[in-house]
Amino acid sequence: MTRLTRKYEFVDEAAADAAIALLPTDDEGNPTHEHLVTKLGYLVVTPATFDSEHEQITAPVYSDKYAVDVYWGNVPAEEWQEFLVWPTPMGIHSFGSSSSRDEYATAYCILFPNSTYCNPDEDTEHNIS
Repeated sequence: MTRLTRKYEFVDEAAADAAIALLPTDDEGNPTHEHLVTKLGYLVVTPATFDSEHEQITAPVYSDKYAVDVYWGNVPAEEWQEFLVWPTPMGIHSFGSSSSRDEYATAYCILFPNSTYCNPDEDTEHNIS
């Protein structure tokens, strides 16, 4: 079974919870093991800055979207497609499965072949002219 990691953004936590509620559950309403959901919340897009005495100069800036990662047991839910985002692999969170991380990176590079992630600068230190 191929497991896929996908990343999603919702307008807020309530919208994320509504989407999560649509996922399969067992007879007692517990999530099945077909997927794992990690609610990341509002991610920092600009970190806080601090002076030399560790006093905060500027506050962090947070995304206006609520982030959720899902480790799908097979095909991602079609209802989630409109919320799908593709941050540079792997973003701030990953699920630990190397095959899932590799699959995400491959899918990312197919979608964004000109990304610097997919085309890293060559290490000029080791190039001999």
